[in-house]
Amino acid sequence: MSIDGGGVRGIVAATILAHLETKLQKLSSNPEVRLVDYFDLFAGTSTGAMIVASLLSPDKNGRPKYTAAEIIKLYLKDSETIFKSSFIQGIKSASGLLDVKYNAEGIELICEQYFGAIELKQLLKPCLIPAYNLTSGNSYFFRQHLAKTDENHNYLLKDIIRATTSAPTYFPPAQIQNIKNTNKSCFVDGGIFAVNPALSAYAEFRRLNNKLSSENTLVLSLGTGKQNTVLDCEQIQHWGAVEWRDPGSNLISTALAERSHQELAAVYCDNQNYLRLNPEIDEKHSSSLDNCDSDYLKFLHNLGKKFVANNKKQLNNFAKRLLKSQKN
Repeated sequence: MSIDGGGVRGIVAATILAHLETKLQKLSSNPEVRLVDYFDLFAGTSTGAMIVASLLSPDKNGRPKYTAAEIIKLYLKDSETIFKSSFIQGIKSASGLLDVKYNAEGIELICEQYFGAIELKQLLKPCLIPAYNLTSGNSYFFRQHLAKTDENHNYLLKDIIRATTSAPTYFPPAQIQNIKNTNKSCFVDGGIFAVNPALSAYAEFRRLNNKLSSENTLVLSLGTGKQNTVLDCEQIQHWGAVEWRDPGSNLISTALAERSHQELAAVYCDNQNYLRLNPEIDEKHSSSLDNCDSDYLKFLHNLGKKFVANNKKQLNNFAKRLLKSQKN
């Protein structure tokens, strides 16, 4: 399973996952079934990583601490806390032009609340969470399966989420260290190179299972809603950094996500083993990462529900294939 970045738009992916989890419970006649029971590798960037971390966090009995439906509540209830800035910060940053738009207190509070002292190696399944390491100048993936065998790669989960969600201009970079305190690095959002981590996840899965290929693996890739950037060439000829900031950000992230999708679809030759779901956001609404207005959050939630309703057959068939693959 792979989940894109996208800030508050993560509620769209969470809504799709809630339906899938419910469907698996019905098909298996087991209300205790969770998504973690049907996927062998999870990947998530930024807000997608927060969803993955929630799905894989263990409770005291070694089962998932949160259901997919409870993750929806996280977005509806806590988005305002994550993207909350003081009046002084708002003035000082000029809405992100002169300083980061938000200080880190909100996101750190939520990470502490949901993930506490959970370590990467304690997650219930292997995972891949991208972030960019500014200290070394390289892309980096936090891996549960690597942390289990090498403590140098083991981090607190709350620190990882802080790192992968540190979108430039939105939040300050995250300076974190591993559990052993042997490595301290500065990270920013993994979305700058893997806003859609599905292709990276497939490469990682092949590395771990080199005898398997697209013919015998199932991939679910979830976007957080897309909106194509259509601009008039004459009107934008003299745009500078200020004008390009918002449309440019959407343009780059959408293009990166779509490119990964197209390449992975080519690997799978458009067979039914690969399913990419990414609802379109109409032009009447923004594709904002940080709009915490209740009406916008409700719109995103409803977008996810409408998408599920319009694609129920496709989703239910994928659920049946997941169930069958587990039995095999």
